Amino acid sequence: MVNMKKISMIALTILTLGVTSCDMDKMPYDAVPTEEALTTIVGFEEARAGIYSVYLGLTGGSYVLAPEVQADAFNAVADFSNKYGELHRWTFESTNSTVETIWSNYYAAIGRVNFFIDGVGKIDENPEIELTETQRQQINVYEGEAYFTRAYCYFYLATLFCRDYDVATAASTPGLPLQVKYEPKLSATQYPGRSSLEDTYKQILEDLEEAEERIETAKNGIADYDRYINGAYVTVNTAPKNCGNYITVDVVTALKARVALQMDDYENAAKYAGDLVNSNRYPLSNTATDFESVWKNDKGTETIWQIAMTSADDAGVPLGTIFIGYPTTKKDYIPTQTLIDLYNEKDIRLKTYFGKYHLTVSSGNAADIYFFNKYPGNEYYNALGSETRYLNQPKPFRIAEMYLIATEANAKIGTAAAVKKGNDALNALKKARIEGWTDATYDQEALLNEIMNERERELVGEGYRLMDLKRWGKGVKRGKPQSKGLVLFPGQASTDGLDKPMDDQRMLWPIPKTEMDANPQLAGQQNPGY
Repeated sequence: MVNMKKISMIALTILTLGVTSCDMDKMPYDAVPTEEALTTIVGFEEARAGIYSVYLGLTGGSYVLAPEVQADAFNAVADFSNKYGELHRWTFESTNSTVETIWSNYYAAIGRVNFFIDGVGKIDENPEIELTETQRQQINVYEGEAYFTRAYCYFYLATLFCRDYDVATAASTPGLPLQVKYEPKLSATQYPGRSSLEDTYKQILEDLEEAEERIETAKNGIADYDRYINGAYVTVNTAPKNCGNYITVDVVTALKARVALQMDDYENAAKYAGDLVNSNRYPLSNTATDFESVWKNDKGTETIWQIAMTSADDAGVPLGTIFIGYPTTKKDYIPTQTLIDLYNEKDIRLKTYFGKYHLTVSSGNAADIYFFNKYPGNEYYNALGSETRYLNQPKPFRIAEMYLIATEANAKIGTAAAVKKGNDALNALKKARIEGWTDATYDQEALLNEIMNERERELVGEGYRLMDLKRWGKGVKRGKPQSKGLVLFPGQASTDGLDKPMDDQRMLWPIPKTEMDANPQLAGQQNPGY
């Protein structure tokens, strides 16, 4: 049985090591001392815990927030701490520490996965490994989770460090260095260079198919499938756990929908998202109280997968701090007025995602403003006697996103029947979010325009915005501030006046300099402009 507390403790180690892809297959030695560790069911369960541990970091902190504050929906406050400052001002280079950490830790997670898959492959070769049929089936599920994790990591690396996918040019567009084997003794001369973007996405899709096959078969092969997959290992009885904490077939399908949309594979994107919507397994919250509980208490029916945290001591990375501020610090970023104007007073997201606050900065300027409150902190995770820590269980997959994918994909398909399906999905989401909503009918062009607004209304602050703008072929034009007197260097082209075209070099993040220096195969393969 895997222990969620152990998962959390491992996470704190892996996410501070900053290993580059060239070192990624050495990484598992830090968490699993020897290859012989994968000789018992306990060893495999502990290695599985190591894989799950990475999600506490990969779904929080800079992995979500850095692309958000680089985009258009937030203004830096005049007194901000310079958190993600280079990204917000679009001055970052290949030495940026946030960029390096994100690259390194995604590849460290991939190395952990490769170690696990290699160990599974050796089961039949090693006579010392004695497993029952049920245990072998359990490990099959764990291997599926590992394949999913590798797909997840490569996908997010691709959205940040590669151009938007275009089927006409993907074969000649640089992708990612792909390492899919556990090879701890690989020399620098054998490190992988960049693959094509086509091959990168091919690997992502292959891993998702492997994941789906292994996790799907478990439904009929393991009597306690629900225990192993749907969060029963949360050992603290009072921990929020009514949402799935483990990777299920539905989680795989949700990522397949996200990937298909990014690849402009609209038929499959519509199918995968539609299958989840039509399953009725994840009803949308349709009252302000229920919707607020999703974000404040980590409880609700519409979350497909959220990351388990069993206690205040075994937790992930806060998401709310830069928007709310600790008692001894001030807010770093506030929403733009352009973002606030997307909502009307009957939209339950306005009350849930934002709070009102009288903000005063050191210059003496002050104003009543909205602050971003999507991550207010679950009181369960507050350390005894301390202030709010702004810790919530991350929610990498929600059914609302599937409604949005179904809308966009069907709008892109463009037939009368598809546009109707897109309207149906969008109206269903709006009806759940806006009190008294009356169904509207959009033609294809209007539907495509509205889905851009609706994705921002629903998904703001969850890490999608830069990815979306790239997919739509748009640059970044930062929204107008709620009050110019409160923002950093008002009117400057690097702050609230920022307006970058889609072909700006920083729409792509640079491969970190440390990686370029360590891997000779990457010579001449840096993204343009760095």
